[in-house]
Amino acid sequence: MNRRTFVTAATLGVASIAGCSALPGGDDGNDDDSSADLGNQSTDATDVTQTLRIPVSEETAGQTLQSVSATYPRDRFVVDSASHDAITVGVDSSGDGSLDEEFDSGVISGSNNNDYSFTITLDTSYELQSGDIVMLDYPAIDNPSEAGEYDITVSLNEGPERTVTVQIE
Repeated sequence: MNRRTFVTAATLGVASIAGCSALPGGDDGNDDDSSADLGNQSTDATDVTQTLRIPVSEETAGQTLQSVSATYPRDRFVVDSASHDAITVGVDSSGDGSLDEEFDSGVISGSNNNDYSFTITLDTSYELQSGDIVMLDYPAIDNPSEAGEYDITVSLNEGPERTVTVQIE
């Protein structure tokens, strides 16, 4: 092994041990308070309402609120379609857990899903601010048949993805 190959391999090894926080898409290790809460954590529960809480990142601050998405483990959860009037979207700007800004179903321009994910597109003029937490209730999730912890990926405005964990009992 020549010196250049060794140095490259050693650098990659150190970066992987360090968590790759400097690389695009790497986990920066911060607890950003993103969460997903299921209204029913039982195995095989159907039409469960899930509440997502996604803090606004530096990358999305200053943008208008345009979309919220979630992706579930493909072989575990089932995501059904939901009508616009069954979806609740809002913003908690004070950090107290309640909606300070709530949008009616008229701002939802699309509710797209497949078997394991959904994206809600919005037509709002609301400018996301640092400290805001976007909250969304999606009422059509079927839980897996096996108990355990499952990771869900969430995103605002197709920005940085965050992973949240839900417990199925």
